[in-house]
Amino acid sequence: MRRIKALFDARGVDLVFHDCGELTTGMVERFAALDPAMLSFGCSRLLWEDAALVPKSTMLYGNLPTKRFPASQLSVADVGRLARELLDKMRATGHPFILGSECDVLSVPGSEREIMTKVEAFMNI
Repeated sequence: MRRIKALFDARGVDLVFHDCGELTTGMVERFAALDPAMLSFGCSRLLWEDAALVPKSTMLYGNLPTKRFPASQLSVADVGRLARELLDKMRATGHPFILGSECDVLSVPGSEREIMTKVEAFMNI
């Protein structure tokens, strides 16, 4: 990864990491040590805790459980609550942050309307 980072730096390209899988704290620290422009994590990570591991020059992106949007296990109200909680906790850290989804699961046949309603719920927070 250091060689890739050096190549990107030499070419004036920002480094962005996206991983919506299971990451350890050590992995997050190693990604952060490369000073990427952005780190994008899935909902397995608590961004408000990861903010302490990542330089402020790195934007954090995530991490609502979008994979659960097409299922009845997560209501529109749940999505709104999760989004508000994440926003509040991230604002408290003062770390640059973009509220988003863990994965782009926006087209599941038969669930498009339900998914879009949940996306709108977090976009309107």
